[in-house]
Amino acid sequence: MTELNRFLFHLVNKVWTSPALDPCMIFLGSINDYGVIWLVLLGVLAALSGKTGRWAALTGLTGLVAGLACSEVLKSIVMQPRPFVSLPDVRLLVSPSSSYSFPSVNTTYAFAASSGASLTARRLLGRLPAWGWGLLALAIAVSYSRVYVGVHYPGDVLGAALLGISIGWLVASIGAKVGQDGAFERQTIRDEGDRTG
Repeated sequence: MTELNRFLFHLVNKVWTSPALDPCMIFLGSINDYGVIWLVLLGVLAALSGKTGRWAALTGLTGLVAGLACSEVLKSIVMQPRPFVSLPDVRLLVSPSSSYSFPSVNTTYAFAASSGASLTARRLLGRLPAWGWGLLALAIAVSYSRVYVGVHYPGDVLGAALLGISIGWLVASIGAKVGQDGAFERQTIRDEGDRTG
């Protein structure tokens, strides 16, 4: 663990803080636990956004599962202690986890799901829809909250974000190719909007 990692953790966890921000950061962590928010958002996407949305949701779900599995394996290999174990006076806002720190599992599957869905839509539509930017913004906010509440170092979430984006890119490459080949051909009104909008 580098001094820079510790320094940035100190800034986010103890300096750049506010009592008004604390509940927001705790809330972000709670809705991201077990991938709940991503399952809900991907379900809405599949239901309301036509063929493109269905493929984006499917690749996002695939990314989520792959991100969870890969990060858990990597975590058991690296075995880096959590900041509240290694550092004194950590401002811990949530219940401490007994697992290791690197990489952040929550961040990995957040970025794998959001980038998988967003990149699939971009490949199918030729542009990134507004909801794609929203998913990526949520993944960034969730990642920041993991450091803010005291359960991860900045390096944990940065490494996890890179891992998640890589997984998202991979599943999007496969999903978009299969989607362009004609699966899920049932047409909806929203599909027409996908092609003209």
